Amino acid sequence: MKKQKPSIGISHYNYALPSKRMSIDELAADGKVTSEVAFLRDTGFENSYLLSKDESAYKLVRECAAATIAESSIDRDQIDTLFLYRGVPKQQAKDKELLDRFSYPVAQLADDLGLTRVRPLAVSQQGCGGLFSVIDIAQDILQTNSKKAILCVAVDILPADNREVMYNVMSDAAGAFLITKESDRNAIINFHQQFQSYYWEAKEREQELLSAYFPRAQQTIEKSLRLANVNISDVDWVVPHNINRRSWEVLSGLLDISQEKIWIDNIARVGHTVSCDHIINLHDMEAGGVINQGDILLLFTFGFGANWSCLLLEY
Repeated sequence: MKKQKPSIGISHYNYALPSKRMSIDELAADGKVTSEVAFLRDTGFENSYLLSKDESAYKLVRECAAATIAESSIDRDQIDTLFLYRGVPKQQAKDKELLDRFSYPVAQLADDLGLTRVRPLAVSQQGCGGLFSVIDIAQDILQTNSKKAILCVAVDILPADNREVMYNVMSDAAGAFLITKESDRNAIINFHQQFQSYYWEAKEREQELLSAYFPRAQQTIEKSLRLANVNISDVDWVVPHNINRRSWEVLSGLLDISQEKIWIDNIARVGHTVSCDHIINLHDMEAGGVINQGDILLLFTFGFGANWSCLLLEY
């Protein structure tokens, strides 16, 4: 059953990938992955995008944000907050002067974009799931605010010598999107997130975390659907985070949803980008004519920390 659209949704979005792309064969030859190539290919991976030395993560973010604002034609004065999210916090150089440590990229971005009246705010430490929390916070702000939009950007750059995390091939990426009132697409139906802080030390509790992943994922998704009064059969598309394909096969069985409804095309093309997977997938699904007006979209992700998050949208 389709739901009547709420007024707040994700209206415009863009992403950027670095220019350097390596196949999993090349990654293995350079010692950048630990699993066998045959295993990684069997679980859906083919490529990784890496930021090169002559590229800047900041420029990728600025490019996405500028394009998103331009496409929306929104008055910059109607943007209340600029959120910058990093699932992998940037490490500051040890040789920096003390005062230099107080130079904030989110404020720089606001200045570069001409957002003179926004509140710039950086958020982190929820891994792949933190951007969903940002969406939830943005929705709460807009419900009690006279302004029309909130701009959210995300970027994650991983070490060049390690492109695999818990059997997933990783890529660097940046993305941006607008949360707006009276959005004509991606209206927010429900957001639900479960936390289990016991798993805060992922390396030490990796095997326990792997065991907990599927039961917690199933619980989170089913509760989100129940709270929204949406049946799993109402879901037209699952918009995934781009982790290995086999995990989605297991989860589809637990949820009793067809694997054909899980859009996994970008697992091979892009791989897992920490926090930008859903921006990339929504953009490409829309550009490819995959989703139609009124479709119910289920977005799910897991983040170290640990958290399991489900976001329901109506396109």
